[in-house]
Amino acid sequence: MDNIVAMNIPEFTQNALKACISELDQVKDLFLRNPGIDFTRNRKITFKSFIECCLQMEGGALQNELLKYYSFDVETPTKSAFIQQRSKVLPEAFEFLFITFIQKVSNYLSLRTFQKYRVIAVDGSDINIPYNPSDLESFHQNGDKKGYNQLHLNVLHDVLNGFYVDAVLEPDKKCHERAAFIKMVDRNYIVDPCVYMGDRGYEGWKVFAHIIEAGQKFLIRLKDDDSNGILSTYQFDYDENHEFDQHIETILTWRQTNEIKAHPELYTYIARNNFDLFTDTRDMYPISIRVICIEVAPGKYEYLATNLTEEELSPEQCKALYHLRWNEETSFRDLKYTVDLLSFHCRKQEYVRQEIWAALTLFNFCEVIARSIVISKDRKEKRALKHEYLVNFSTAVCICKGFLRQHIPARNVSRLISRFVIPVRPGRYFERKIKAQSARLFLYRPA
Repeated sequence: MDNIVAMNIPEFTQNALKACISELDQVKDLFLRNPGIDFTRNRKITFKSFIECCLQMEGGALQNELLKYYSFDVETPTKSAFIQQRSKVLPEAFEFLFITFIQKVSNYLSLRTFQKYRVIAVDGSDINIPYNPSDLESFHQNGDKKGYNQLHLNVLHDVLNGFYVDAVLEPDKKCHERAAFIKMVDRNYIVDPCVYMGDRGYEGWKVFAHIIEAGQKFLIRLKDDDSNGILSTYQFDYDENHEFDQHIETILTWRQTNEIKAHPELYTYIARNNFDLFTDTRDMYPISIRVICIEVAPGKYEYLATNLTEEELSPEQCKALYHLRWNEETSFRDLKYTVDLLSFHCRKQEYVRQEIWAALTLFNFCEVIARSIVISKDRKEKRALKHEYLVNFSTAVCICKGFLRQHIPARNVSRLISRFVIPVRPGRYFERKIKAQSARLFLYRPA
């Protein structure tokens, strides 16, 4: 940590990213289509420069992005040369870079926690990609209309530190958010104690069991008691405020004996092929969860499931903690529009995947730097008349991109970002407007 302070966070983050790219370059044969053959000839676009170029690309035309990366050198490679090189690289190369970079950074930063826990929110979002009807995995025929292509991105977001810690990317037709979440829980990239948070789409005994098996905690919203979710099979004692804080204990089993059918209060049936923790010698799985009903607005209630005890977290603390999940929703907005995830430079799904993983890494790079900026005391005093102020993330991303391109020296990054701040206005509420967004077309893109 002392070395980080000595070189400052932007310099440390840049060095960490460079180190991860160098490590990836050393094991590149693991991520090439033809190991031992690809990237063996001396060309202008090396494996390392290809990775760096993808990280630095913005929304301009591909040839213009190459000109910017190579500083408008007269020997700048053509877009055809770039496409030939990218066809040799598997998307997993960028996934490897994404994971190794954030793990390297996390090991050296002082991470924010809620009590002793890292707060990890899970969610998914559809990503519209360039129109390609031949890609049957991602193509949707919209009636008699033209149709569209989509991938689905599932992420784990550290809501207190701002960055993504894991992700699963899959074609929209094959997406299953709970299965993707379980996959991320099982591979256990997060070794610190954490609380996983999710909305109603992640309710399920299988999800709860996998988190418990991983030795972690969860705080997941349940479907309302008048739905067909877990709550529909239980009775609860509401208080005068129509709230409660109670425990559910049950034994999950795939068997349907007369004894089990006679005691629904003790057993919960779950199909064997829907619960992978059953084995040939284990046909029952005891599980206990805590269910909390809280009022979030006059006459409006939410139900939360957790394995945190009353001593660890009160109902009011659960309410405050779950509210932090909204940070993940805003992170998707920043990823898509500020980092410019909707501007792709390709049509093939495997190339699109390269750019999505690159955008996730770039987002983390910018978040780590932006979150480290402390607004000076003088600046706070000047603006303390009405609001608290935070860094303008949109401007911070622009500055971080310039820093990544080595247009800005490391010593100026923090000072420059701290000049551009926005007010924090708590309690504001606007109706959420849903509008379909497509990938940006290739024609008429700006330079």
